[in-house]
Amino acid sequence: MKESANANGLMRLLPVFLVILATMLLPCCSGCQGDADSSSSSGTSGNPGDNGSPGSSDSSSLSPKPFATDSFKYSLTGKTGRCDVYLDYPLSGPQHLVTSVKEWMRNTLFENDTAHVADDPMLLVRAYCQERQQVLSKTLEQMGISSVSKDDAPEEGMEIRLVCANNRFVTYEVYRYSYITHGAHGEYSDYGVTFAVADGHRLGNVVQGMDSLLYVHVREGLKTYFEITSDAKLEEICTTDLSLMPMPTFPPYLVRDGVRFHYSIYDICPFDWGDPVFTIPYDIMQPYLTDEAKAVLGNF
Repeated sequence: MKESANANGLMRLLPVFLVILATMLLPCCSGCQGDADSSSSSGTSGNPGDNGSPGSSDSSSLSPKPFATDSFKYSLTGKTGRCDVYLDYPLSGPQHLVTSVKEWMRNTLFENDTAHVADDPMLLVRAYCQERQQVLSKTLEQMGISSVSKDDAPEEGMEIRLVCANNRFVTYEVYRYSYITHGAHGEYSDYGVTFAVADGHRLGNVVQGMDSLLYVHVREGLKTYFEITSDAKLEEICTTDLSLMPMPTFPPYLVRDGVRFHYSIYDICPFDWGDPVFTIPYDIMQPYLTDEAKAVLGNF
C-alpha cells in the first residue's frame, strides 16, 4: 500500500514536472530558425563594416531601423560581348537613406532615363546588362567591327558593394570595368560614396584639401600600398611630381577605421602599378576633415 501511494504521488507530480520542463526549453527553441535556400540571383543579406559609429558601439541611437541589404547579380552574354553586374541593394533602414541610396544606384547604373524600370533589384540588374549590350553593339559598329572572336569579345561590368554601415554613415564602393576589343588591357575605375544616416544626403568632399602636413601622411600611405620604405623608390614609381601631390580623381571617403584615399589608374603611377588605395586613421585625419564630415562623424 505504501508503494502504491508513492506511485500515485509521483503520477500526480508528473504533469507539473512536464510543464516546468517545457517552460525551461521554450526560450532555447524560440530563437532557432532553419537556413533558407537562397535563389540563384541573390545571396544572404547583411551589413559589412562595424555596427556603430567611430568610438561607439550603439547602432540604434540614430538609426532605430538598421540599414540592411541583399546581394543581386546578373550576367548577359550576347554576340557583342558579356556584361556583368553586382548590387548590394537596400532592403530596409531609415526611409530617407534607403530612398537616397536607391536613387544614386539608378543614376550610377544607367546612362538613360530609368523611369520605366520598376523598383525591383532583379529588373534593375537585367536592364543594366541589356542597356550595356546595346551600347557595346553601337560602339563596335562605330569602330567598323562586324564580328568579334570569343577570345577577344568585349566585356563590361559594374559592382556596387556596401563596405561600411553604422549609425552615422553608410559607404559604398563602385567598381567599373570595360574592355572593348583589340586592346592591351581594359579600363577600370574604383571609387567610394558616403551617405549620412541622419538625413540620407550624399557627402561631398570629406577632406579640406592637400597641404604640407597631410602630404606626409599620403606619402606614407602610398609607400604602404607599394610595399616600399624609401622615398626615392616612391619617386621612381610615380609619374607625377610628388612635391605637388594631387588629390585622387575621385574624392576620399569615410570607412570604418578612417578616411580612404583611392587613386585611379594613371593618377600618379603607370597602369602596371594599379590604383593605389590606403586608409588614414581618423585620429590623424581629424584636422583635415571638412565641417560636413565632422558633423557626420560626431565625437570619435
